[in-house]
This record gives sequence, structure tokens and C-alpha cells, in this order.
Amino acid sequence: MTTTERTQAQGAMRGVQVLDFGQYIPGPMLGMLLSDQGADVIKVERPGGDPARSEPAFATWNRGKRSVVLDLTTPEGQAAAVALAKKADIVIENYRPGVADRLGIGYEALAKANPGLLYCSIPGFGEDSPHRNERGWEGIVAASTGVYQPIDGSGEPLFLPLPAASTFAALVAAVSVTMAMVARDRTGKGQRIEVPMHSAMFSAIGRHLVKLYDVNPPDLFNLPRNVMSHQYMCADGRYFQSHGMYQRFVSQLMDAAGRPEWIEELQDLYGTEVAPETVAMWKDRFEKMYLERPAKEWEDAIAASKGVGTICKTIDEWLVHEHAIAGKIVAEVDDAEHGNMKQPGVQVRLRGTPGAIQGRAPKLGEHTDEILAELGNSSAPAATPKNRSENIMSALEGLRVLDLCIVLAGPTCGRTLGEFGADVIKIDDPARPYDVAGNADVNRGKRSIQINLKTKEGLSVFYKLLENADVVVENNRKSSLARLGISYEEMSKRKPDIVHASLNAFGYDGPWSERPGWEQLAQATSGIQVRRGGRDAAPKLLPYPMNDYGTGLMGAYAVALAVHERNRTGKGQQVDSGLALTAALLQSPYFLDYDGYKRDEPEGLGVRGFSAKSRLYAAADGWLYLHCPDDEAWGRLTGLPEFTGMDAGSDESLTRSMAQVLAGKPRSEWAKVINPTGVSVIANRMVEDFRDDADIRKAGLIVKRYHPGYGQADHLGSVAKLSETPMRIGRPTPLLGAETDDILSEAGYTGEQIESMKLSGAVVQHPV
Repeated sequence: MTTTERTQAQGAMRGVQVLDFGQYIPGPMLGMLLSDQGADVIKVERPGGDPARSEPAFATWNRGKRSVVLDLTTPEGQAAAVALAKKADIVIENYRPGVADRLGIGYEALAKANPGLLYCSIPGFGEDSPHRNERGWEGIVAASTGVYQPIDGSGEPLFLPLPAASTFAALVAAVSVTMAMVARDRTGKGQRIEVPMHSAMFSAIGRHLVKLYDVNPPDLFNLPRNVMSHQYMCADGRYFQSHGMYQRFVSQLMDAAGRPEWIEELQDLYGTEVAPETVAMWKDRFEKMYLERPAKEWEDAIAASKGVGTICKTIDEWLVHEHAIAGKIVAEVDDAEHGNMKQPGVQVRLRGTPGAIQGRAPKLGEHTDEILAELGNSSAPAATPKNRSENIMSALEGLRVLDLCIVLAGPTCGRTLGEFGADVIKIDDPARPYDVAGNADVNRGKRSIQINLKTKEGLSVFYKLLENADVVVENNRKSSLARLGISYEEMSKRKPDIVHASLNAFGYDGPWSERPGWEQLAQATSGIQVRRGGRDAAPKLLPYPMNDYGTGLMGAYAVALAVHERNRTGKGQQVDSGLALTAALLQSPYFLDYDGYKRDEPEGLGVRGFSAKSRLYAAADGWLYLHCPDDEAWGRLTGLPEFTGMDAGSDESLTRSMAQVLAGKPRSEWAKVINPTGVSVIANRMVEDFRDDADIRKAGLIVKRYHPGYGQADHLGSVAKLSETPMRIGRPTPLLGAETDDILSEAGYTGEQIESMKLSGAVVQHPV
């Protein structure tokens, strides 16, 4: 698709006006996500423009918007901004705390004239952080949240050039703003939303925050899973991400490999204690096996056998791949500066009210006259709901969700819906292995019922529960659910206003839409693994399963959009997204191409940052991240005795000089010396370094609670602050099937009927 002129908005956000004061990535990316779903987004820029205009990806983060230039340091500029906010539904800003108030566009000032306003602030750090008033540069936030983890066998941390903190702030904010809009549909009230970048990153850390104090469950990722799921070099020197960790995928891989004699031997290792020499033997077998064929032959053969795996591709290969194009993971936009330009496609697909890229990014001030002229048309808020007065505590209060999801991405969607007030019933499969840490992370706040959907009676229980449901979430392949008798078509016949959310690996459009996949596959196929490991070395995974968690959040965003649409029209619809779509957004600074573009991005295990002025350095007591935002701050830094004369030479020589100086003091001392100059430094920390941090616990980013059957456990808390309908962490994760009887009784089944279903195996009360 090539987008040139602004399209007629058809998405669920049509008629919604957004005022975007954001700069760099997080605020603008939030505005982009809203624009892609039909919102009219006005980008307010200072006279010099958004500093990110120098970045090619500015064209992505600001597509579909209109630009107005206002000088908020003048009374005239402030008056125009206030007038625009009076007509807006949503305001976005990502200033440091207090800056918006000083500019006259703080929440308190704007909400007086527009009580229905949804005001979203995205600062670097939250209210309980000691860094609250510091600038939230990407590298600074990433270092403080364990993103730069040590390379295997080395004490040196590996830099990640992807803007993970900015991206997750935008994703969490998109969910929060849309949930607040759903609440406003019912109450008519606006509210203030705060999504600190630092807090949002905890959503990406996820299961790595889980700590079990009283039990030591088996590691489900040990052999044979870690042999099945691994990167292997092929005959042509390319790497292949093998996957399909579960026992049922063994025969498919062995059939593709022509090794049927290994099937039973490997299957028999599942669920048993495996000796180290056996692990080594199977690793050796697989390494030799994959060296027998080129990577493309393996990809085709494994796909033909319904197995799981993909070539570890470069981003350039993925940008022209047939599935990425047909699946609209890659879109083309006719940009004003770069011409025909590849960009990430629309993240979430609403099939009833499909969003679309509304146009290219605007030139600086391109719409100033047009937008200011609109101020004379009306002084009333644009779309504040009338005659709504429900009194609710949560945005999704009263809504029921049936959660059929497995692993991480899908259950994260269900958990998020629960965090915003939905009653989430987790329908668990009695046959699946139980990951204690993963369940503690993604299934809190839910009630659990175990249903065998492969039985006629179990399927009838599902449809009985559907009678009182508003949303169904699942992340199975479309065909597998249809074979069970569950599809949107079947559900909508019985429940026309149902919202059905589907999440998968590669999206629901294009030739790979039915292929199974996990986090590792999205990283492999989209270029993430190759960038991280380097083109001449083994690919390397991200420190956290960011595509899983990001896709779960985007699933919740899609559901909130669909519920908002249903509030207006009464109609349900099908919505979907996929891990590969999230992978494109995570790589937004690099997920682009146009005539004349020269790809020059940090990659490989030797990367410690972008330059001498923004990178990781070793201090006397550990690693820190240093970021210099501009020449003025650098001038103040080099005015300090320790850094005098640092300007001379190349970037490499400057790096060596800086490294030599910074090695001389502990990190806390450097923070006291350097931060007052406007150059930012912060300690590079891992999860175990900040797990018991009093400020993090006070902020509720990590909470410790008792979980039935497993004792005390740490897990993720709440990451966004909503003034009127706050997030809630919900009840601890239940044991599998713990609420089976209660849920069936609520649905109208008698005790005799429930016992009969247990005897038949249609439902299970207790964990297996």
C-alpha cells in the first residue's frame, strides 16, 4: 500500500481529536498508534521543530498527523495551545514533571475548561523514583531496568540499540488512554494518565521479575526443549532458529530431517531427568544435522511438515520478504522528504473498523494556518460524551473475558484486561505443562477453569460461558480453533456483539498466517537476532521476551478499541495482531527503507552504545551509562577538571579517554559530579540489583504476595497511573482449575451435572 494524501478515517478512533506535544519517540509513537486507528492527531511543535526531525524514523512516528508550530514560551503560543486543548479529546506530552505546568498546558489548567479531557503524560521516571526530575533518555532508562545485560562469559554489558523503553511507554500508554476512553464512554469524565518510561519497561521484563521463595519447580526450558529451541548453523553458513519445544513437535522436525529413528528416543526424554552427557550428545546430533542442508531448505522442509522454525534474517531481507509485504507488516508511505518509504504496518487489525495509515508525516508547521483557523469554528470540546453518569471504579468494570490463551503474549492480553477491571475467566487445557513462573506473571487477576475443549461436552460448556461474555481472547492458530468448533463466525452467531481477539506469531494476513511460532521466531525472522549477534557471528536473543509482552499489550489495545466502538454502535468484531508486527515497531528507528537510505546501525557483541557521548562505561564499582544530549551540556562537562581537553580526536580516541577517566571513581560519585552539567549518568543495573529497591517496591512495580499452592512470590505490579479508573493487580494467580465449580455454578450447572462432567473428563477441578 502506498499512502500519499490523508485518508478518510474509518477506524475505531474516528472523530477523536488528539493534541500531541510529544517529542523524540514515546509521545509521537503513541500519537501514531492513535492516528493509525482513525484519530485526528495534531502535532504541536516548537519553532525549531521536534528534535527527532533529523531522524529518518520521524516519518514513521509522526505519520498521519497535522503539524502546527506554537511557541509555548510566549503568551500567544500558550493561549493557542489552551484553545486547541479545549477542543481535544486526548492530550499527549512527554516532558519532565513540572514542565507542562510551566508552559501553561498542565492537566489541572486544561481540565478546568475541558473536564472530559484524557491527558497522558510520559515522563522518564515515576513519582517514587529518585530520578523523578531527570530527563528520561532512552539509554538512561534502559540501563536502570536491566536491558544491557552481560554477554555470556564476559562481565561486559551488551548495548541494545532498539528503543525498548520508549516503545513500551507508547504501548502501555496506548492501552491506558484507550481504556480511559472506554471509561469516559460510560462516565463522561476525563482523567490524568501517567506512564513513566521506567515503569513501562517493567512490562517488558515480565516473568524475569518472578521470584519463588518457597518452591523450586522444574525448569521447563531444560533438555529436550533447549535442544529443540536453539539457533543452528546450516550448510551455507546461515543460522536457523529451530523451535517447537513441545513433545508434539518432535515428530514433525524429525520427519523434515529424515530422522524418524530419533523420534521415540527424543520423545522419551520429556518429563525425565536428563544427564549432562545426554544433553551434549543431542546438541552434537542437532548441530551436525543442521549442517547437512542450507537454511532455506530447512525452512521450507520444516514448514511443509508443520514444524516450527525460520531463518535468522537481516532486517533488509525481512523488509522485502513475501510474507512481510503480503501480511502488511511492511507498509509503504510516500514521505515528503524521503519519497516512497517502507515503514512498519498498522499494529492492530480491527476487522469491523479497520484502521489505516492516514498519510505521511507533516512538514514543520504545514497545517498551522488551517489548524488555527479551526479554532474560530467552535469553542466546545470536540467529542465529550453527554448524559453519561455511571459510577465505575475500573474502565472494564462489568465486562467478562474468556481467556483461551497459552504461553506469554495471549495471557498478557487477558491479564491486562483484568488490570483494567474485567472479570477474566482463564480456560486452561488440562493437557498442557504448567510453567509456574510464567503463570505467576501473566495469569494473576484471573479465575481458572479447566475444560477439555476436544470433547463435545467441554465445547458445550465453552458456549454456555460465552452467553455472558463480552470478549474472547486466544492465541491459537486460526485453523486449530476452527477444528474444535470455535471461530468468530460460530461465536458471533450466538453472541453478535462479542469481541474476539486473536494473537499469533506472524499476523493473520499473508502466507505465513497459519504458521506456529514463538518469541524467538519473531526475533529471528525480523532481523533482531542478527543485529544483536552481528552478521558474522551467531544470532543472539533479546534480554527479555519483548515481542510477547508487546503483543499482549497491543492485543489489549485492540480490545479496548473494539469495546469503545461497541459502546458507540453496539456491534462486536474480530481484532488481531502478531509478534512479527510488534518486532517491526520495536525496531522502528531501523525498520525502514527508501531510495538513498544507507543502513548504518550498531550491531554485534562489541556494541556498547551509539558514540563516545552516549554509551556504557566501566566505573570503579561497575558499569554506568552516560548520555550527552547536546553541545551545551558537553561544554559544561568538559569544563570540569576531570574532563578538560576531552574534545580532541576521533570518536574512538574520545571513548578511550572517557573510559580512562570514568574508571577512576564509583558510579554514585560520578552521578553527583556529572548530572548537574546536563549530561546524564546512571548505574547499569540487573533485575537482582533492583528487585529489593525500596523505591521500586514503593512504586508497586514489583510486588510480593502469597500464591495458592506455591507460597510467596514476586511478580510485576502496576505500571500506569490513572487518576479516575486506576489499574489493579488483582488476585494472585490461581491453581489450575481452582474455580471450576464456582464458574460452572454461576453458569447454571447443578452439582450433579458438574460431577458428571468431571467423571467424563470434560472439566477438571484440580491441577494435574
